Amino acid sequence: MSSSAPNPQELEGIGNPVIPIYAADPHAELFGERYYIYATNAGMYTSSTAFHGNAAGEGHGFAVWSSSDLRNWKSEGPILRFVDVSWARELGDAWAPCAAERNGRYYFYFCAQSRMGVAVSDSPTGPFRDALGKPIVEFRDDMSAIDPMVFVDDDGKAYFYWGAVPGSWLEGRGFPIGMHLSVCELSDDMVSFASEEIPTITTYKSGERWAGLDHIEASHVFKRNGTYYLMWSPGDFASNDDKHSYRVHYATSTSPLGPWELAPNNPVLTSRRDIEVVGPGHHSTIQIPGTDEWYCVYHCHKGDVDRRVFIDRMIFAADGTIESIIPTLEGPPLRPIEIAISIDDKGPYLSESDIVIGVTFPNGAKAHSIELFSGATKIGEVAAGETSFVWSGAPVGFHKLAARATLESGQSVTSSVLNTDVM
Repeated sequence: MSSSAPNPQELEGIGNPVIPIYAADPHAELFGERYYIYATNAGMYTSSTAFHGNAAGEGHGFAVWSSSDLRNWKSEGPILRFVDVSWARELGDAWAPCAAERNGRYYFYFCAQSRMGVAVSDSPTGPFRDALGKPIVEFRDDMSAIDPMVFVDDDGKAYFYWGAVPGSWLEGRGFPIGMHLSVCELSDDMVSFASEEIPTITTYKSGERWAGLDHIEASHVFKRNGTYYLMWSPGDFASNDDKHSYRVHYATSTSPLGPWELAPNNPVLTSRRDIEVVGPGHHSTIQIPGTDEWYCVYHCHKGDVDRRVFIDRMIFAADGTIESIIPTLEGPPLRPIEIAISIDDKGPYLSESDIVIGVTFPNGAKAHSIELFSGATKIGEVAAGETSFVWSGAPVGFHKLAARATLESGQSVTSSVLNTDVM
């Protein structure tokens, strides 16, 4: 790279790809005042193919990027190095991260050579520390464990999804018959399981409706208008053949555990050769708070496996089906975060104590009114001229806390949620 070349950490507003270096398997979240993308590689390595580390645990781990407006992204640097994870130091792969928040703590789930781990931090940018000293899901019975995904429902139950595939297939000796998507309910501590493993979809073994289903990986679950959506990427991320490369499929259910109804219009995201988008997939979604505006955050390449992160609009039809997601080079519009909430203390919280909820306006907006909610239930208002609300006598249970404000401009804005347990 010449001395005049821009530092990739300083590039802003360039459209797609939104991150100007190798980054794959993007998991996007909105935490507080910023959006975050956790991805494979994403700045941890010196080359685009170096997500294989060495026996000393050097050169592999994870980094994160953040944005205040969904369009301009900056590197927050490394957040977890395998040299600091005792059981993963000698493992050779680091991929497919995801993150979740609960009680003011951030939980980071990741793959380490077909095992999965969990780390914890007080900040979405880390540093994260290994939470268990061992994998949360081990390689077992010749079945790898890949691509963790965590979904926290409105009732506080958290679900951990992952794919499992025969190890012999990963080594090129077999065919992925019997690969399945599994789910467990997580305990409130977010690092242990509250239920047994439930295989929810098994490829080539699910009856006529699912006949010919390719293998399932890169699962992503979200909820909209009471419907649960399970999305995944079949195919080979490295393929340059449209018939075999990544694309995105989905199914729906009335429960996060299934059974899942295969969507009639799959796939909903495919290659677009005219702009050199090949193998789009291993995605996540972002919903702009208080709106029905959704974005798909995915990786793709130009046919050379040099994967980059794209963000494009995801639109729903009137019946709830996901319309075709169109890859673009323009990328997302500016969607600045106008309001955020925080709690200084870490939970779980006691009902007899005062919970102080802070409210900030990252872009300096002024508000006529600010209301606080637990789910759809209003819990109070922030007094004029104040920047916090004291919640006394909070009901025991789980709460998704959020703030909604009417700005002086007349615009209504909503914060991202805080997942909060009161005991």
